[in-house]
Amino acid sequence: MRFFILFLLIPTFIHADQGVNISCVNMKNLLDKDYIIYKYKFDVTTFQYFDHNKNLYVEVPNKDLIIKKDFFAARFPEYELGFQINEFEGKKDPIMSMSKYDYINDKFLDHYLCDVKVAEIN
Repeated sequence: MRFFILFLLIPTFIHADQGVNISCVNMKNLLDKDYIIYKYKFDVTTFQYFDHNKNLYVEVPNKDLIIKKDFFAARFPEYELGFQINEFEGKKDPIMSMSKYDYINDKFLDHYLCDVKVAEIN
């Protein structure tokens, strides 16, 4: 009985995995007052994006992503979202950008400036 009570008093630590929350704004609309913030989540198992038309997060397994050293991309039937980390001389913090590439017209549609925050994923 004493062992059981002692066991309940010992704190337990739960470690969550880390991921990132990514918020992006179209560079063309940065100076507008009513710009749209596009939200993404990237963790160990999935990439999630908020679909404004469906009003929910859609998950893409990481095995379906293109992942390189400073770049990852999610491919969809009509377009690709490519996220890249850019480092500039004289700047201590890298900057993330996202580009939307249109397969049908074979061109980049938009470029986005992104903010990245580390998040604990349960």
